[in-house]
Amino acid sequence: MWRVAGASIAGTSHQRSSVPCQDYLEFLRCEIAGEPALVAAIADGAGSAALSHVGAKEVVKALVSAVGAANCAVAEVNFAASQSWFRNALVHLQESAAREKLETRDMDCTALLAILAERHAVFAQIGDGAWIADANGILEPMTWPYKGEFANETKFLTSPGAIDSMQFRKCEQPLTAVAGFTDGIETLALNMVTKTVHAPFFTRMFGELEKCEDDTSLLSPLISFLSSDRVNERTDDDKTLVVARRVGTGQIRDELA
Repeated sequence: MWRVAGASIAGTSHQRSSVPCQDYLEFLRCEIAGEPALVAAIADGAGSAALSHVGAKEVVKALVSAVGAANCAVAEVNFAASQSWFRNALVHLQESAAREKLETRDMDCTALLAILAERHAVFAQIGDGAWIADANGILEPMTWPYKGEFANETKFLTSPGAIDSMQFRKCEQPLTAVAGFTDGIETLALNMVTKTVHAPFFTRMFGELEKCEDDTSLLSPLISFLSSDRVNERTDDDKTLVVARRVGTGQIRDELA
């Protein structure tokens, strides 16, 4: 069983200019091929795209819906299957843009996907942001932010060759905790030089998830944290963070011993 909390908050630069938050997050508890799983998807709309906040929402919903309806076990998910979900999300985005008489680039966004089951996990990503996980007591990056040649340049779902260059990581062991985030908090969560996770940023959050009885009680504190001066002093960008903690793991550990 996974406890989970997540939020998207408009950055101070967008608040000052009355621009809507261009990040979007959604997670779903479901069964995939009869196995309980948590599916989480995140998108970050391009700042230069007029309706990127709409694109981010459409892409996230398309990814979560496709994975939730999958008929293959999480253990069997591979690069090609993940590519198909991103490809379907791209087609959905193109159809949404055409319906509104827009160019697809008007809805440019990055896309991140995680599927968490009891013994297996899958991570896939196009663009910046990242997934990190507690594997054997060590916080490790499961994906890493894609940065282009120029500052603030990344790859979007609509970029040429984006799906072919999708990051993919499959973990064939139980994970204790997972977090995903957009580029708004990369500098708080990651050491970009050493390509490692800044563990103190996550330790308390994972601990709170483990202790709480109702993970919805963590939503308000998470929003307050993402909106805090401490965070806003480091970044004026939109911020999305989802944290998940697996509970009730004793039986699994015994079986794997």
